[in-house]
Amino acid sequence: MLDVIYIVLLLMIGLFFLWLPLKNILYKMFKFKICAVCAMVSSTWALLLTLTLLGYKIPVIIIAILMGQSIAGFMYIVEKKISKKDDYLQILKPAIIILGTLFVYMILTFVYG
Repeated sequence: MLDVIYIVLLLMIGLFFLWLPLKNILYKMFKFKICAVCAMVSSTWALLLTLTLLGYKIPVIIIAILMGQSIAGFMYIVEKKISKKDDYLQILKPAIIILGTLFVYMILTFVYG
């Protein structure tokens, strides 16, 4: 039997190739830019959380890793948008990590008890 992680990795590959054309369609329709890698990661953990709520046994560690990747990705997006000369960026970056970690902890505690 295939281990869950390999199934998740294959799912991520599939979602990445799904998001590649979708990001262009979303931009043409709504002028909304999206990163295919970011969308792949977030849609993977969202799908896995949904499957968990539906009763499937998904190891929490896999979802936690993916959610951590989303936190780091969000921090880098914010960092790109803000001038590196801004002093509050040095406070904002750890704040995103800390609040993101709290948010992930609360979600996983709710889902996994």
